[in-house]
Amino acid sequence: MSASIVRPPIRAILWDIDGTLMDSEPWHHRAMIEVCRGYGHEVSEEECAASVGVAFRDYYDRLHAIRPLPVTVARWADEINALYVARVAGVKPREGAFALVEGFAARGLDQACVSNSGRAVVDANLAAMGLPHFRFSISRDDVANGKPHPEPYLRAAETLGLAPESCAVIEDSPTGARSARAAGMLTIAWPQTPAIVFDAVDYRVEDPAALDWDALCGPGLR
Repeated sequence: MSASIVRPPIRAILWDIDGTLMDSEPWHHRAMIEVCRGYGHEVSEEECAASVGVAFRDYYDRLHAIRPLPVTVARWADEINALYVARVAGVKPREGAFALVEGFAARGLDQACVSNSGRAVVDANLAAMGLPHFRFSISRDDVANGKPHPEPYLRAAETLGLAPESCAVIEDSPTGARSARAAGMLTIAWPQTPAIVFDAVDYRVEDPAALDWDALCGPGLR
């Protein structure tokens, strides 16, 4: 983290969900591959993996430019999401993620989820996780601009009644990290693979638990 930035104590943790709390990206990829195949597009696992953090509209436009899709982007996305939601019971948490949530709760930190997925997927993920510690969630449907725009994270801070600088964000994708950084929040990149390239973040970690949370949160937390 830049030594020139002096931050107030962290009072809230804002979580991305897909790929951060839940090991859900392979499930999203399978759903996309199946739906795309039904419309004559063969998409590989590798291509899907490279699309992590890319908005549905942008990926649809890429495919449509190669071979026109006979459905609207909204219908295409709905089909992919419906397939994911139908299988969400099989999605497992990311290793170590739930222990972090419990640890932050024990510190008295507020926690919320901020996702670039639609409301149906967010609600399905929250139900599958079954954790009581998230005060609310923000989906792509709740904002005018999704990640990498700062609006989703700024909305979360406003809902919590906190300054953005008092919030820390944990993200697995460069798109989400850009959103958090643009919002002025402490940005922690927790990628699932080391090959992912991030713009400037405050921390890039193999395990967020290894950070000095005593120092980041400071004294006086309830």
